[in-house]
Amino acid sequence: MSSEARINELLNNYSFPLAALEDVNHRLECCRDEAYVKQQVRYLENLISYGIAKRRMKDE
Repeated sequence: MSSEARINELLNNYSFPLAALEDVNHRLECCRDEAYVKQQVRYLENLISYGIAKRRMKDE
């Protein structure tokens, strides 16, 4: 799975704070290098690990 596909999967399954989404979006607008995209994936996964992002309910 590509890093961009992983980001899409995370965004579909979790609810992230708006500030985090705006930050990731801005960073990806500036740079699409695969290593940098992977770094953004790790950031989103860390937000999940820290309990900052919550799993979406199926009805959301």
